[in-house]
Amino acid sequence: MAQIGEQELTDFIIEFYKQADGSAPLVWFLPYIEDDHHMIWTPTCQFYGPAGFEEFYRNLTTNMFDRLHKVSDITISDENGTTAVTFTINLTGKVWAAPLPKSLHAENFADFRWTVRRSEKTGKIAIMDYFLTGVRFPEGSVIVDADKVFKYASWMYGPWQFPPAA
Repeated sequence: MAQIGEQELTDFIIEFYKQADGSAPLVWFLPYIEDDHHMIWTPTCQFYGPAGFEEFYRNLTTNMFDRLHKVSDITISDENGTTAVTFTINLTGKVWAAPLPKSLHAENFADFRWTVRRSEKTGKIAIMDYFLTGVRFPEGSVIVDADKVFKYASWMYGPWQFPPAA
């Protein structure tokens, strides 16, 4: 099985978020999500396998619109035969819920850690672990709390970050 190259992985990450910004059909993502896929946003907001990814993606595309993910600071390493990658996403978008008269600006800088491998089934990159490791919300943005937005539509205001600033 061919090793995953740095350029291939970098291109994949950028394309993955480009497809999410365009609300690509779920079938675009499924070849990259296998049964052992594990996504962690918070200790109480986790998703497993293709069904879990579908729940997450449905909530993302239902709760945010005009999304734009900008990827930066990609670092790739090999850890015991598994490829690990860390990167930062600057996500901007809008959220709205009745009875608000207008949509609200949502923005964050989120740090992620993925572990990936080459899928034996598809030959494509497969995301094994998709972990949120930190998030910062700039002044003027609503707080998109994964536990609430992916389960119940609600947003908070104020500067906030995870983990808390020292």
